[in-house]
Amino acid sequence: MVSPMGAHHIPDPAAPRVNAWRVLLIGRRPAHTLVRTGILAALCFLVFRFVLIPVFVRGESMEPTFRDGGLNMANTLVYRLRDPLPGEVVVIEMATRRTMYLKRVLATPGDTVYFQQGALFVNGMRIEEPYVIQGGRWTTPPEQLGVDEYFVAGDNRSTPWEWHTMGVVNRSRIAGRILF
Repeated sequence: MVSPMGAHHIPDPAAPRVNAWRVLLIGRRPAHTLVRTGILAALCFLVFRFVLIPVFVRGESMEPTFRDGGLNMANTLVYRLRDPLPGEVVVIEMATRRTMYLKRVLATPGDTVYFQQGALFVNGMRIEEPYVIQGGRWTTPPEQLGVDEYFVAGDNRSTPWEWHTMGVVNRSRIAGRILF
């Protein structure tokens, strides 16, 4: 039966009632929705288990760039395609992925690195570090990095050298790069 334009639609009492909430949440085909939900859950599990890992910042070593208590995500695939670059903030695995350090790459394999009165020198050239707000007075002897070695440090350099966890790190311990 065709209704003329402007006429009101009269529901057919013999037609099954459709629950709008059910259709909105589950869809018209529950089996398809269940399959899609399963695929989405599996993809999320894989991505957040093996590609993007959450990193909770504990401590002040990366202030002011990253604050204590902050949450960030690290991309673990980026360094499968290329090596870390100076200036990038990386996560460094310790014994397990439950404990990681958040540090900035300052020098790469083959570089000679040292600090002189708080200034960073790589291969004899002073490197400007606009991300360092609280500089220190660090002075260290020159150190040449090996084939798979990177030199990392936090952005907060206000405390004595001895109190910091940083320095030479093997490439195999660099788990990924911070996204934001």
